[in-house]
Amino acid sequence: MPTAAPLDHTDASLESLFKYGDKNEYHKLYNKYAPAVLGVLSRTLGDKKLAEDCMRDVFRKIWEERANYNAEKERLFTWVIKIAMSCVAGLPAHKRNQFADDVHEEIDLVYAMDIKSYLKEKQQAEGVNFAIGVDVTIKEAIRLIYFESHSFAGAAATLGIPVNMLREKMIKTIKQIKGSLLT
Repeated sequence: MPTAAPLDHTDASLESLFKYGDKNEYHKLYNKYAPAVLGVLSRTLGDKKLAEDCMRDVFRKIWEERANYNAEKERLFTWVIKIAMSCVAGLPAHKRNQFADDVHEEIDLVYAMDIKSYLKEKQQAEGVNFAIGVDVTIKEAIRLIYFESHSFAGAAATLGIPVNMLREKMIKTIKQIKGSLLT
């Protein structure tokens, strides 16, 4: 069974942040984890400005909730990412879904049609043969996004892939499903 990597000096010294509110340790935490948190938020939200705004809230919340961190329960980075994901979940729906709406519009414009309706009709007509040969992950994304009304960001998070990658694969797959000659 694999073992977790030992804590490095920065992680071990961060205990004082949580115990005593040491701002120097907080700055170390920020410098170490902010780039990774911003990356996760950017991929999840699909909007760098919104991700930056959310990141400020994440690190404010980390400071405010530092006493709740339990090193025996989870790694520090895991705790930080959980706080980041709670920030995403706490955003108003219109902000969380703006990127998804933009992607839906972009895909609909490529084909000058409502892809959701098209896919539902095609799925009803083909039944179990719908989307044969489509990558399993993207077929699941189609189900989540077009048949269960998840956002692109939500589907990407569920599937563990970046939103932009899902967008690119979705456009390619819809072309494949439509039998389009477009590339």
